[in-house]
Amino acid sequence: MRKFYGYIVWFIVALFVVYSFCLNTASAVFSDAIKSSLQATNLGVSLASGAFIVGFACMQIPVGYLLDKFNARWVVSIGVFLLALGNVAISFSDSLTIYTLANFLQGIGASFAFVSAAVLISQWFSGEKFPILFGLTQAISCIFSALIHYYFTIALATHSWNELYRGLAIFGLALFILTLIIVKTPKTYQRPESLSLGKSLSLVLKNKQILLCSLAAATSFGVLLAYAGLWYLKVQTFYSVDNLQAVIIGGMTFLGIGIGTPFLSWLSNHLQSRVMIIHVTLCLGVMAMLAGIYLPHFSINTLMIAHIIAFLIGFFLSGSMLFYTIVSEISTNATRGVAVSVLNTAIFLFNALMLFIPYLFLTTFSVDFFTYLWVLPFFIVLSILVLYFINDSKAST
Repeated sequence: MRKFYGYIVWFIVALFVVYSFCLNTASAVFSDAIKSSLQATNLGVSLASGAFIVGFACMQIPVGYLLDKFNARWVVSIGVFLLALGNVAISFSDSLTIYTLANFLQGIGASFAFVSAAVLISQWFSGEKFPILFGLTQAISCIFSALIHYYFTIALATHSWNELYRGLAIFGLALFILTLIIVKTPKTYQRPESLSLGKSLSLVLKNKQILLCSLAAATSFGVLLAYAGLWYLKVQTFYSVDNLQAVIIGGMTFLGIGIGTPFLSWLSNHLQSRVMIIHVTLCLGVMAMLAGIYLPHFSINTLMIAHIIAFLIGFFLSGSMLFYTIVSEISTNATRGVAVSVLNTAIFLFNALMLFIPYLFLTTFSVDFFTYLWVLPFFIVLSILVLYFINDSKAST
């Protein structure tokens, strides 16, 4: 009975991750409609959408600490409620200022999702099941996000972006009620002696392996999120792919992440190695990304080739999700939430930076993506180099 209830808790938290991940990556779909409605500039909409990342980053470590210290029911419920409240506020936005503040509130609520999934899976299930269920969480979030983005693109033809956000707000409030009723920390969970936030953070930051994992994950999975959320559109636009087909190509990247994450997690269990799987998949992933960015669109089966490459980018680079598993395995119950939060903060802050950093390499001779998107595979290669200094947590356990 406990095992069955654990799966119900996991599914509810997975829906929370879907909800937050969908909103985090929706800016690529809504940006033009919002810019027109609020009479804003491209820069204004980008900065306003970036408020989501700021709110997300500010609360990551406090959320991890709260999950380490208190019953998950109240912590997760607060996160879902704040995210839904941000949706309500954004649906009634009639100025860029309100839209920015609503994004910030959404980011605070979304900061609870990923860390909650990691902590609750570790509380309800064995270490062997952690990478599988955490991988499935990512799979569900990516696949549903791809489908939801496709629906949004079609729905924008007949509905305003405000109406779509109101629908998301209703879903969020329903999820809040479910979370409040169902989600909780198991009674058998052994909670260690309470530490202060400063002490927990100090222990985590003194662990060089966690810091190396955070750096490697940021420069691999953070880059993948930036590519899948924004930069792929620049490539497809250059090759005159229409917007709907470009969204489908982006969806193939999310599909690759969704399938690759649980499969590679299972494979790492089977082969008794996390680091080996990450190393091989990042090497193959950087090759796929180079093809995705620089391989010309051919006149025969153009979209088929683009779909396959987009899928492979997501599939191989999803191996970087195993950094979450490594951090969870080398942490204790007293600091696991904070440790995962540090990793997640590094990923999403770097993701935010990667929305702007490539523009720094624009030249006066050309403004197309050829001159600046080389930054993406460059940082993935850096992640591969950092990996050589990371110990294999599966081998040690």
